[in-house]
Amino acid sequence: MGWIHKLYDTYENCKSEVGAASPDEQAIPLLPMAHSTQNAQIEVILSRDGDFISARELKKEEAMTIIPVTEDSATRSSGIAPHPLCDKLQYLAGDYTDYVKKKNGGNFHIQYIEQLEGWCSSEYSHSKVWAVLTYLKKDTLVGDLIRQKVLVCDEEGLLAKDVKMGAGDQSDAFIRFRVETSGEEESAIWLDPQVYESHVRYYLSIQKEVTLCYVRGEAIPCSDKHPAKVRNTGDKAKLISANDSVGFTYRGRFGDKNQVVQVGYETTQKAHNALRWLIEKQGYRNGDQVVVAWGTKNESLPPFLNDTEDILAEEAPAFSTEQDFARRLNKAIAGYGCDLDTMAEIVIMGLDAATVGRLAITYYRELDGWDFLNRIKAWHSTCIWKHTYKKVSDGVNEKGKPNFKFITFIGAPAPKDITWAVYGDKVSDKLKKATVERLLPCIIDAAHLPYDLVNSAVNRVSNPIGMEKWEWEKALTITCALIRKYRYDKSGKKEVWEMSLDENQKDRSYLFGRLLAIAQQIEEYALYTTGERRATNAERLMHQFKLRPYKTWGIINDKLGPYMERLGAKGANLTERMTRVNAMLSFEDFTSSEQLKDSYILGYYCQREVFLDEKKQRMEEKQKKKLALS
Repeated sequence: MGWIHKLYDTYENCKSEVGAASPDEQAIPLLPMAHSTQNAQIEVILSRDGDFISARELKKEEAMTIIPVTEDSATRSSGIAPHPLCDKLQYLAGDYTDYVKKKNGGNFHIQYIEQLEGWCSSEYSHSKVWAVLTYLKKDTLVGDLIRQKVLVCDEEGLLAKDVKMGAGDQSDAFIRFRVETSGEEESAIWLDPQVYESHVRYYLSIQKEVTLCYVRGEAIPCSDKHPAKVRNTGDKAKLISANDSVGFTYRGRFGDKNQVVQVGYETTQKAHNALRWLIEKQGYRNGDQVVVAWGTKNESLPPFLNDTEDILAEEAPAFSTEQDFARRLNKAIAGYGCDLDTMAEIVIMGLDAATVGRLAITYYRELDGWDFLNRIKAWHSTCIWKHTYKKVSDGVNEKGKPNFKFITFIGAPAPKDITWAVYGDKVSDKLKKATVERLLPCIIDAAHLPYDLVNSAVNRVSNPIGMEKWEWEKALTITCALIRKYRYDKSGKKEVWEMSLDENQKDRSYLFGRLLAIAQQIEEYALYTTGERRATNAERLMHQFKLRPYKTWGIINDKLGPYMERLGAKGANLTERMTRVNAMLSFEDFTSSEQLKDSYILGYYCQREVFLDEKKQRMEEKQKKKLALS
């Protein structure tokens, strides 16, 4: 039960955050125990004496409300199980059956009032809660809401069935309260810490039976109804559940569910509330899959499942080298390290739903603070390449809409981008989640990168005409990062491939990759001189070139003849480069029928970058001459 104990400790260390408001009104705060969240549709304002003042319909963005709950009400699906304070109209309104014809409608209100009277008659009562009880006992709620034109009646004087409120009918509207009290700035009951504390103390006081909590090792009130809504407000899946007494959830090994595990009510409430809060605040989401890392004392941690640029604290320089990148990464990791003491405990947890009602822990690790940071640093300093696909905010335009720009950065791609590079954008959600799960040990446990992912990316990028230009460029640099990481791990951290062209590299595949880039440049240059735009033979035959380099090179080389003649002296430099690279290949390597290894992509990329840099330099020089003449 290590995970639940760590979450309980986290809650205890972060009590000052309980109920704290967030800049995002829809963000889930760290909830008090015996509380949950619900989207309310109507807000009713009362006086401190329990008199109706006004009411209004809530907008979607302000609907999220913290409400007190009981074990039964928090897990209700059918039957009658009222929430202690805020609830649906049928529970709160004594005049509900006057406007809605519903079987047993009055029983909902009776049980609600009985439960609320128990709270108000206890030593833990609160004046605002008493005001709500006083008002609701007048049985005028629906009538008051109709007079305020919040609810709408049909011709028969009943609540109109065709009027929607939120996601359902107006007759199912959820109500929250404000109580206006002189001298108090906060009238919202759902934001009042004293009301939180009042309900927590009252609810704990009525828990009589105590048993051994397996997590804390103490005899305390325990619960077999554990919270849902872990990943979001509509999540029905639970981490702990044993409600199937006739199936085989525990039968066969145990005679009773309490023999499996017993968790204290306070323990499970605090642990699950902490997990919800952490996921909302800093969790990584991939469909239904969630991965979250946290420090048990709420330390600031790097977003390790993002790309490297999101981790770095300072803005990327206009011209960045690998040395600049290393300096920035070291500085960023050291910055996070300043927030960790020597005893910092870091937990990484992956969650996914096995079924609609069952939530599985798919990954779990506990690390000390600096060990965690060093592992993150290792990943982000080895699985790197220069990328140009990242889009960032660039202020707003004249119409007030956000502008974006593309930036160049050196670093590791995010797992979601790796998945895209490996499988494309039409991959199933199941495969996306499985890929992230496979990458987690590579980032956290320093496991070797699975080669099937690398090989799939290489095969995909070897077919450039099957993608849009921008897609292929993005896939190319991500693939280079994966190749570099795989070879670095495989060689025992000795083999480091540079991002710039290595003129002395004699690797067969690397040299063939360079030849392919030179052939592509010759044809592109020749086409440019005549204003043509189309895919080159090097691009069209790239996949075949990978499988049968000697045979395919003969085809590509034969087709280069007319383009080299067209260029004449302009292409002499390119012809010379091709001859020089060709001479570095031995006769056996050149004529071998063996297919190329993944390093051919690195040779291709690096040689191509040389041509792009030369083109950029020529354009800059041309611009300088133009400015000088003007």
